Amino acid sequence: MSGERDHLETAREHHRSSRWVRACEEYAAADLATPLKVEDLESWAEAAQVVGRIDEAIAALARCFELRAEAGEIHETTRAAYWLWSAHIFARGEFALAAGWVERAGTLAQEQGSGEYGWLLVPRSYACMGGGDYATAEGLLHRAVELGIGRGDIDLVTIATTMRGRASLKLGSLEQGLGLLDAAMVRILALATSPRTTSVMFCAAIGSCYEVQEIARAAEWSVALDRWLGALPQLGGAYFGNCRIYRAILMRLRGHWSRAEAELQQACRDLAVDGQLVAGHAWYELGELRRLRGEPGVEEAFEQATAFGHVAQPGLALYRLGQGRAEAAEAGLRRVLAERERAGDRLILLPAVVAVCLAAGRIEDAKDVVTEMAQTAQTYPTTAMRAVLDAARGAVALGDGRPSDALARLRAASDRWRELDAPYETAQVGVQIGEGCRALGDEEGAQMELRAALATFERLGARPDASRVRGLMSGRNPHLAALSPREIEVLSLIARGRTNAEIATALCLSERTVHRHVSNILTKLDVRSRTSAAAYAVQHGLT
Repeated sequence: MSGERDHLETAREHHRSSRWVRACEEYAAADLATPLKVEDLESWAEAAQVVGRIDEAIAALARCFELRAEAGEIHETTRAAYWLWSAHIFARGEFALAAGWVERAGTLAQEQGSGEYGWLLVPRSYACMGGGDYATAEGLLHRAVELGIGRGDIDLVTIATTMRGRASLKLGSLEQGLGLLDAAMVRILALATSPRTTSVMFCAAIGSCYEVQEIARAAEWSVALDRWLGALPQLGGAYFGNCRIYRAILMRLRGHWSRAEAELQQACRDLAVDGQLVAGHAWYELGELRRLRGEPGVEEAFEQATAFGHVAQPGLALYRLGQGRAEAAEAGLRRVLAERERAGDRLILLPAVVAVCLAAGRIEDAKDVVTEMAQTAQTYPTTAMRAVLDAARGAVALGDGRPSDALARLRAASDRWRELDAPYETAQVGVQIGEGCRALGDEEGAQMELRAALATFERLGARPDASRVRGLMSGRNPHLAALSPREIEVLSLIARGRTNAEIATALCLSERTVHRHVSNILTKLDVRSRTSAAAYAVQHGLT
């Protein structure tokens, strides 16, 4: 009997100290001697869930469900059903089993005739958001918050508030959505929520901010998440795998790329078996980092992301664009855009579409995309969104032969990215500022901008960008050596979207001569189409 008590007290102490693996072992030992009471079973289930011992967590939660149901404690029964639903959905992708637990709890509630239960409204709201019905989801979550407050259930209130904030953002209500997320984060940062709720809602709130380009808040909360994770003795499993992703995104934003890559690799390992719904996100972010660093394994990472159900865009399109395959880049982006109707869902893709259009010399198409971005910025007028929009407008003006207009926009974008402490994005804009200075005849200013960008790229390990900037600084990219001066002129006009007839008029040549020059350019650059030649020219600083 003394040994049993020792195991149980030790398990409780390990749980209080966040030593969850040890807690699971001690709870199991105590339960082997005498079946645990429901409160200890719930603690065991939480410990198992946060460290990724999903079978163990599900078994303990199922027992909690039955014990609470037998005692007629319907609110607690629905809470067990919610966490069972969460384990089956997010760790295993087992939608039918997840729905079964929620349905059982709902049936019990109806039989008792005891009214609504907030824990059952949360899964319903997820289903609505999955179907794009954010208004219904917002209403369900509002009611769940009210019910949670009535029960004094901080976890329920925090989860429902966080998800209501996300639904509001999807509806275009930036102020309301961020206000709700702030309210939820106050509880989380005060450690008023359980570890299970804290880890999940940290990630949900940060992810919601990134979706609407509210990077300042996302970064602030990511720092708090990093402090919380750093204080924990053990990390692992699907719950902390998701936290690792957002910690890595902050590291990448701040320029700590090697640390970010190590964090993402660990997240991919943590999520390999349990956590399949977020494993794709980890692989996508790893592919993006490899793309930016010019490392092998980019396509492998994007393929893994796709296998886990995460769309590999816009990263894959930008990777193809860097290879000079503008047609493949455009096809991938257009396909995903066709699947997304809401402005917030399209937002992440649009800057890449602008880049592809400019690379192909289709200035007017790029202007149309910028118009859509401007409309979205009216709904989500965050600092990062304005930076993205200014950078796109500047790039279009540069491609359209309006360097003075371009520089005004690009300077504004640079200032905003500096405000957000985003060195890579600042350097990207700096390269375009350098090109604008060169177009205006200020070679000294251009070289200063390019040197500053190059220093940042070299420090970060952004090899493809560094290589391109070195070419721009030399004033003559090595790829130009194979082209004649006239072919360079023709290529420059191709990159501006000019037809053969327009090029012939501009250079006082016959269309037959222009056709021959174009053919020679395609051969020398080893590309198959003028669109690819234009993309190659832009990406390698040939224009």
